[in-house]
Amino acid sequence: MARISAVVALGVVAAMGLSACGGDDGGAQGKAGEVPKSIVMDLRNDIDTFDPAVSASDQGAMQLYEAIYDTPVRQDRKTGGVAPAMATKWEVTPTKVVFTLRPDLKCSDGTALLPSDVADNMKRLADPKSGSPFTGRLFGSGGAKSIVGDDAADTLTIEVNEPHTDMLETMTNAFVVCPKGLKDVEGLATAPQGSGPYKITTLKRGEEYVLEAWDSPGLADDEEIPDKITMRVVTSDSTRANLFETGTTDIAAVLGRDSERLERDNKPIQGKAYGADSMSFNERKGRPLNDERLRRVVAHAIDPAGYAKAASFGVAEPARTVITENMNCYTPENEKFVPEFDVDKAKAELKAAGYGPGGRDLTIELLGYDVQNSGPDYIADALRQLGIKVNVTNGTLAQGAGIIYGDGSDWDIFVYPYQTAVRTPYPMATKMSSVFGEGGALNWGRVYNSKFEDLIENRVSSLEGEERCARWGEAEAALLERVDFVPLMVPVANYFTKGLTFDAGYRVVNLRSIRNAG
Repeated sequence: MARISAVVALGVVAAMGLSACGGDDGGAQGKAGEVPKSIVMDLRNDIDTFDPAVSASDQGAMQLYEAIYDTPVRQDRKTGGVAPAMATKWEVTPTKVVFTLRPDLKCSDGTALLPSDVADNMKRLADPKSGSPFTGRLFGSGGAKSIVGDDAADTLTIEVNEPHTDMLETMTNAFVVCPKGLKDVEGLATAPQGSGPYKITTLKRGEEYVLEAWDSPGLADDEEIPDKITMRVVTSDSTRANLFETGTTDIAAVLGRDSERLERDNKPIQGKAYGADSMSFNERKGRPLNDERLRRVVAHAIDPAGYAKAASFGVAEPARTVITENMNCYTPENEKFVPEFDVDKAKAELKAAGYGPGGRDLTIELLGYDVQNSGPDYIADALRQLGIKVNVTNGTLAQGAGIIYGDGSDWDIFVYPYQTAVRTPYPMATKMSSVFGEGGALNWGRVYNSKFEDLIENRVSSLEGEERCARWGEAEAALLERVDFVPLMVPVANYFTKGLTFDAGYRVVNLRSIRNAG
């Protein structure tokens, strides 16, 4: 990659003159299969907080967390299972997992990281008062019974009150904060206290993060990573594409229309999301979409293919189920429960409910966020054609999450990214079920679906194998039948690079997989 002296004005307005800072070592630097010394990659948005327990987990945050925090185990995309990370081995039952941790774990500042420290981190994640979206996901509907770190035996034992067969895989998202961060969680928001293979040497919020590898004992003997990674915040899709074309970035994720022009001369590495972006509704009493008839009207009015085109310029794929085909327990026959796209039927059902032309006025508050492009406008226009008044509020994903996780007022529809870093469908339960607390700790739409509740609380978590997936199929069908959510699209990120190869998901490039392509 060409060497250019400085980084200037990163962000949406930066299309005029972004520069690289990767130096002479960017891109392919030797034989195929070797690890490059230094790379530059661009984040699609800035990190919202360095506290992974309470993050909205958007792309910028997740990519940085992968670098600066470690987890008990890591996802193995090749096998579909998990691989060693902080733990070298584990014993699992439906209610317990015992990790054997590496004996010499350290924080990136060089201080020792003991099993008891890791246990303290897990206790915070398990505490419902922490407000963490990972609590139910990691520890199931019954919550944690005990979490014990044995410093002498180098073990971490987590036991839950109710069977939770997804616990091991969800631990790939249990980012471990070092003791200094746990002692000052307020300060952690702006000052990371990492356990991962990289430490931040230059930190410019909203602009740039320079990461340097240190001699982390958390890396296995056969794992290699670049010595230096510069992550720049570049929120404009077209700017990221331009930076790739001019050779000033090594890895550029492009989500929308700019991908088409780049694909003429470059074959992207594709990262597809686990889980579909789906229309979700505020079902609180007093909100219009508490009425299933009106949710069905909305579902009939929206064409998933049309939404995917508007939201991603055709890069994403239309979806008919929330559990996507690349996840565990994908159930394609559940498509039959999704109301078909039929504008005439939408108009007829709206009239039958007493709304629309000649009936009562109906106003819908629609939330959108930046990377959805014109997706929110597509939904708004479709509903306006029925005679529904629609107010659109756009912002970032973090801002949208702040509204829906707040007091529940003044929103009706939000196309939520039901994406997860793991293949398990369990995060669907934590967002749509009330078994995790008052109204559901994260059930921000206040959905109450009795069939779904019963499946989540009494059956799904205790099962394994084909029986488990059959129950997950029933659980998804229960929500689709009652129109508690409507799947619209499977997000896809096209990663463009010259001279490198790597494994990637929708949000995260596996930093341990980056190699010279030759």
